[in-house]
Amino acid sequence: MLQPEADRLIEDLKPIKLEDVGTKAWTRYHQTLERLNMQAQLSVMHNSDEYVVESFIDHEKIQLLIQDLIVTEAWKQNVLPGIIDEFSSSHYVKLYLIVYHESIVMGLLEKAFYHATAVSSGGDLLVELVDYCHRKAVLLMHDAEAATQAGLPGGGIEHEKTAEEEVNQTEAQRLAEQQKTISFTCACTAITLIRFMTDNVKVMPLGVLSRMLTDQDILQTLVPLLDNPPWKRTFKGKLQTFSDGRWSDQESNDSHRLTKMDAQVWLALNNLLLAPECRAKYVWDEYKKGGVMRLSKFFNEILIDQLPVLADLRRFVETLSLQTPPPPTESRSLVIQQLPELWTGLQKMNWKQETGKFKEMLRSSKPEDDLEEMKGLASMYDQIDLEQFMEDPKCVVCGKPAEKRCSRCRLDWYCGRKCQVKAWKKHQPLCDALCKVAKDGGAAEGSSGAVSVSEGGKVGDAEVGKAPKAKIQVLED
Repeated sequence: MLQPEADRLIEDLKPIKLEDVGTKAWTRYHQTLERLNMQAQLSVMHNSDEYVVESFIDHEKIQLLIQDLIVTEAWKQNVLPGIIDEFSSSHYVKLYLIVYHESIVMGLLEKAFYHATAVSSGGDLLVELVDYCHRKAVLLMHDAEAATQAGLPGGGIEHEKTAEEEVNQTEAQRLAEQQKTISFTCACTAITLIRFMTDNVKVMPLGVLSRMLTDQDILQTLVPLLDNPPWKRTFKGKLQTFSDGRWSDQESNDSHRLTKMDAQVWLALNNLLLAPECRAKYVWDEYKKGGVMRLSKFFNEILIDQLPVLADLRRFVETLSLQTPPPPTESRSLVIQQLPELWTGLQKMNWKQETGKFKEMLRSSKPEDDLEEMKGLASMYDQIDLEQFMEDPKCVVCGKPAEKRCSRCRLDWYCGRKCQVKAWKKHQPLCDALCKVAKDGGAAEGSSGAVSVSEGGKVGDAEVGKAPKAKIQVLED
């Protein structure tokens, strides 16, 4: 996307209301944000001119993104539970797009809030975003506390589904899992937004910082996340960490290395405890002091070497243990409080009636209309060079780089025949089911691929042949 096109698209963006969610106009709006988000991501990856973010700031559209985020969250919380069982099979793609939309908006805000001008352009709606981020941080905190009580890593132990479970999973179950995954991703992004906002407290409205420190006390919400980070889990016996929107294996020699999420929490805490604007407003008591004192066990030379800025925070916590907490320096005689009017107004709506309206819209939609929307989405992705976003395929058994895959379903990749044979017993039921669906739809089994399987169900000879990255990821998705 060239800069003039991005500028025109952003200038034409109009706020989306609750009643617009799921309509044709909303789908076009979703496609526009998806294209803009991908272009913004490319700009970050290539360290080039971030003209998408600049255009959102220049055209004062940051508040539009915040409003969209809150409306989408409210819809998912109040409408989706009432329709997921009835309509997930007939309108799966549309419902998934609405669930996924939240992560697109969060992605754009994350890239924008790296710049102080974007934070300042959020205006009074920043209080809505602060409350949103607090809600997400509380969810992560509850996950961390639950894992601690169970004696598990922060994200728990993720069990791999069998092929039979994958095949027998209903659309409603699959959509619920995807919603949970997207919600977790948005929660991690919310931690990053908190860090960016605390980096720029000087440009935020006066009431927003008070909301963050006094009403929500985000500081005390972040501290428990370091005890048992929810962005770490065990999968297939290996420790994994969540970063940049995906889980990846952690090498044994990296156990003391800070993850990106750990660093975001530490930097946010450093700002909240040491920034003069925050210290002027924060009111201490013994409970809050005890919460901050929990940080003392984490300080060591390895941590300071990785984040030297924490040296001052270490001294502050050590001093805090020897004296009473410092009182706020700002007078409390004048209290300016901003309230989340948008979120409060949405919670007062008749959600049963809104759910009924959405159901009626889905029932009255024509198949040709749905097909037209799907063609529009397909056309959009055809115009995007997905190869720029993709990684090389990995073996599903050992995780090594793979150049061979099952030629029947073209889904799983392997580094060689040994891993293919090892995985075949578990892979066969899913492979057979996918091939049956493809055959019923007119596709031929055993089309050109890298790993062949005989009709009798035995593993055949492997052929070397690496497909282009773009095709790899489209097939995997």
